[in-house]
Amino acid sequence: MRRLLLGLVALLAGCPTGDDDDTAAATSELAVVTRFAFSSEEPEGHSTGGFDLDGIDSGDGSTDGCGIGDLVHAETGATGIDNTIGWKLLPALEQIGGQAVGELIQNAILDGELLLMLEMTGLDDPTNDDCVGFKLSRGIGPPMIGGDGEILPDQTYARDPDQPVSEVECAVLTDGVLRATDFSIRLPLSIFDEFVDVTLLNAVLELHMLEDGAVAGEIGGGVDVEALKALVDSLDGIGDQIPALIGPLLDINADLAPTALGTCTQLSVAVDYQGVGAWFYD
Repeated sequence: MRRLLLGLVALLAGCPTGDDDDTAAATSELAVVTRFAFSSEEPEGHSTGGFDLDGIDSGDGSTDGCGIGDLVHAETGATGIDNTIGWKLLPALEQIGGQAVGELIQNAILDGELLLMLEMTGLDDPTNDDCVGFKLSRGIGPPMIGGDGEILPDQTYARDPDQPVSEVECAVLTDGVLRATDFSIRLPLSIFDEFVDVTLLNAVLELHMLEDGAVAGEIGGGVDVEALKALVDSLDGIGDQIPALIGPLLDINADLAPTALGTCTQLSVAVDYQGVGAWFYD
């Protein structure tokens, strides 16, 4: 994706602007997510991704985090990682009859049913910029797939006007890593073959701009327990038994946003993703 940015810079540099100064025009950059997975516990006590969302390194049974212990980031070694959905909830759902969530979501991406678009605007510098516009939206496919089974880069997609858009007016790009914080993101979750959009509150997103033009990163945030219960209750064709099983799982695994009485009201979640460069139709 960086080669797209450099190409745009070169193109814009050749166009007269009417100004005599050497100030480079701001550019935009777009990627489509090709790999999307909820971070898991691997190895034991470690999370494949995620962030310390509450600023507390909680231990099992402690009053902090409602007694839910935090994990260690498997790659960076950072402590206090909050990720109870990927660590506790999704494995429990699979044990009571749900399909592997990662497989369902990945198939939806390759089929073009779930195209997450990562858009950066107002880029003054491809490496360091103190204010970059960021949007996470949905695209309309289907994408072309290469011989390796992966989505090919540099394809053009339509914007999906019927899907939610998450936006940050001023994210920070440092050494090729974009970081957006304290906003809400609508992300997909598959529960017993049904896709629902869950809202991540107080979200954190990191996007690494890689040398080969690809991107990779992590997303973390909290999901409101009562809102997730309502979503599960609204699903068709799962009967009454599944919501009755899931409700207690949500309550006992909540680890964020405690009330004055110490009851946590949100579940933490962490997502790993990868993507390749893309374009939107004008």
